[in-house]
Formats: sequence, C-alpha cells, structure tokens
Amino acid sequence: MELPSIRGSVARFGDHVSADVMLPARHSFLPPEGMAENVLMDVGPEANRKVRTHPIIVAGEAFGYGTGRESPARALRAAGVRAVIAATFSRLFFRNAINNGILVVQCPELARLPVEDGDEITIELAKGLILWKDRTFGFPPVTGVVASVIGAGSLIDYGRQLLGRG
Repeated sequence: MELPSIRGSVARFGDHVSADVMLPARHSFLPPEGMAENVLMDVGPEANRKVRTHPIIVAGEAFGYGTGRESPARALRAAGVRAVIAATFSRLFFRNAINNGILVVQCPELARLPVEDGDEITIELAKGLILWKDRTFGFPPVTGVVASVIGAGSLIDYGRQLLGRG
C-alpha cells in the first residue's frame, strides 16, 4: 500500500499536555462533532481553534500522558488532526492515536526547535521523513499493520477492509 504524504500547517503545544486536558472525561461520550468542539477547551478557546484549523500538532515532552481513555485521540481526529509530532508520548495515547488513524511520530530534534503555529510541515510516511522549512528529520518509516491502519483511516476501518465491508 502506497501511503500518501501528510502535509499541513502546525498547531504548536508545549510539554506535558495531558490526555485529561485534551478531552476531560465529561465529554468522552459526545458524538465526534461534540468532542471536536470541546477538545483542548480546558487549555482555552484559542487552543481549540488552533487544533481545529491545523492538521498537524507539534508538541514537546510527554504528549498525551494521564488517562488511557481513547476519547482524547478520537476528539483530535474529529477536530481534523492527521498527525502529532512530539519529543515523547504516553504509550497509551500513542496506540490510541494510531487506532484512530492519527500518525504519531517521536522526533525530539524537531520538537525542540522553534516550530510555530501555522508553519508548514510535510511528513513522508513511507520514506520516514519530516520536512520543515529547509530542514529534514528522519523517523522509522511507517510499514505493516500501522501503515494499513493509518491508510484505512482507523483500526475499525482497517478491520472492515479485512472483512470486505469497507
């Protein structure tokens, strides 16, 4: 399967963005549109607007720590996020994001640079490259089941394809 590149503008966040702050439990059972309206609202309305208008998040250390609920990743996906690049991730958030079709890339070198809101980034999944301004950063290429899940849009969509229902 040939994976397309992900290209888009950046929403920048700092260190230690908790999954509980991304989407508090009280919003976990809303339909996707409701989750998107509430994602990162505990950080502030500007954070919500930013994440809903930029498909790529660049963050610092410990992105998604805290709860193991899947709803924060679903909320980001509903808000239009296609990829998250961070210095480090909570392992539960990492897997929940992939299950929801969001590419997650650990790239401390890029995360520590002055990437700003609105900067353009291209992520070449099959080559394992991130392009920002005049710089290139490597990461392990996306292959196998992870590539299939991201390509299908979510783990559920991938399962439907396997069953011939998607």
